[in-house]
Amino acid sequence: MILEADVSWGSCGNLRETSIMAHPPHRKSDIAFTDFCRRVCKHNRDVEPSRRVGVKFDFKDGRCVEPCLTILRELAGTEETVGWPVFLNADVWMGPGGNPPKILPSDFFAACFDIYPAGTLSPGWTCWLQFDGPSEAASRLLDPMLLEGYNLQHVEDALRTLPRGVGHVTFPVHCTMARVGSEAILKLLKADDRFTLTLWGEAMPADDEWMYKTEELRGRVFRDCAKPGVLSYGLTIIPLLFQS
Repeated sequence: MILEADVSWGSCGNLRETSIMAHPPHRKSDIAFTDFCRRVCKHNRDVEPSRRVGVKFDFKDGRCVEPCLTILRELAGTEETVGWPVFLNADVWMGPGGNPPKILPSDFFAACFDIYPAGTLSPGWTCWLQFDGPSEAASRLLDPMLLEGYNLQHVEDALRTLPRGVGHVTFPVHCTMARVGSEAILKLLKADDRFTLTLWGEAMPADDEWMYKTEELRGRVFRDCAKPGVLSYGLTIIPLLFQS
């Protein structure tokens, strides 16, 4: 199981200007990044192998990236890794309806490779769903003509800026926007056999059908989705290992 954990910049107890576990706009937390990682390490030491977890860290502020990667490097000690899977996620490209990213892809990739290269890169796109109310939100999610999806330019931006020989990368994409922009998403997967998707958001029935019935997605999808109408997404990422 992979836990999803948002990392922001703020305060925790007596600590000021530090990396905390929180989602914007919150700038205060009861747990700092360091303590969270230590708790994961302890959990994985104390439980049987089937109950051990990894973590997808979603960096919301560029100031968090290097300090957090340094903490992971220190926790690893003389080993290459901290002993559990680590996904390193940040929105580094502008996506459907999104704002310019706060973290530059070159800065993010350089920090990941230089400080904690054992982590799995999970770079994504900024995006935004703007609706006037629940009924309009539902209608737009159901009607692809009313919702902007990922396009070929988004994919080209990613392929142009990804470091050469990057290895396994899992791209977090909104499940409905990915379905609407299926042509672009499938082109992304065709670029490298080691690329996978992490689908997130409120999955409509049409999204589930696309996930499970699209041949090109078999064995290449992690699912981090909630049912329609659920405002907070699940904290676990479940691999969809589609078998022929």
